[in-house]
Amino acid sequence: MRTLRITPIDFSQNTLLAALKNPTRRVLDQARMVGGMEQTVPMLSEATKLDIETVQSAILQLTRLGIAQPTRKIGNAQAYKFNLENKLFRA
Repeated sequence: MRTLRITPIDFSQNTLLAALKNPTRRVLDQARMVGGMEQTVPMLSEATKLDIETVQSAILQLTRLGIAQPTRKIGNAQAYKFNLENKLFRA
């Protein structure tokens, strides 16, 4: 199985543009499609066709940016809610 590696986000240019140049974009697109619904890493992995490790890396970056927030555990999986009203999305 091939694993995609996420390159670190370069904030020297436009923050949102830099964030969207890697697989994080697919995670954000999925978050926008489902709106305010909580999603787990396995749900995002299946929907975006990315490896679980890649989705976890993207979620970590989005959490640092304040776009994703952990909410509750669903079984053994951590659920996340996406703040799509974040100032980074207002361009």
